[in-house]
Amino acid sequence: MADTTATDPWIGKYVVVRTRDAGVHAGILKSRNARECELTESRRLWYWKVAENGAFLSGVATNGLDYKASKIGAPIDVLLTENCEIIACSEKAAQSIAQAPTHEPR
Repeated sequence: MADTTATDPWIGKYVVVRTRDAGVHAGILKSRNARECELTESRRLWYWKVAENGAFLSGVATNGLDYKASKIGAPIDVLLTENCEIIACSEKAAQSIAQAPTHEPR
């Protein structure tokens, strides 16, 4: 993937990414090109509920997660393809997602 760091203002920001086939991920945007992006410290949001009675995925990017009702994967580095949307996170939401407990199947 081409290095877009010098020209892309989204690089280095914590984002939520919805993909066509890989679900929803949140992490630090390392690079992006067309419908591909690379995230570091990425958490898969397998099942999510917005904190503070918010709604929609944009609510996750604004308010963060309700930990009791969400299932979040461990942090990884990932290359995502077929991105449908990339949403910038508020600082509050980024901290909420990054600090969410990792879901451990029983």
